[in-house]
Amino acid sequence: MLKLTIAILAAILLTACGGPAKRTEKQQKKTILCGGYTQQRPLEASERELFRQVKAGMTGVSYTPESVGTQVVAGTNYRFVCKAKTMTPNPETYRAEVIVFKPLPGQGEAKITKITRL
Repeated sequence: MLKLTIAILAAILLTACGGPAKRTEKQQKKTILCGGYTQQRPLEASERELFRQVKAGMTGVSYTPESVGTQVVAGTNYRFVCKAKTMTPNPETYRAEVIVFKPLPGQGEAKITKITRL
């Protein structure tokens, strides 16, 4: 019974997302993978403010966000691609991915969950 329920839910999700053959090239570029991140894009003002808030108090490395992709979960995951610069006598510059989780309203504060050097 459980396998049948899972199969039915999978079929519904696949139908909702649609197959690539059913969409034009323009539609395919706009469509996101169900459950996945959107394509990276320039930040909006609200996303810049969110990033500023979550990195407040961080020391050692300065992060400047260049683009963002989002993923809807029980809240929203933000995948910021940033320029990172160490705050040392001989600073090093590199790119980094900073993942921020912003829970649903009333469920807590946004926080950085992962930083990966690219």
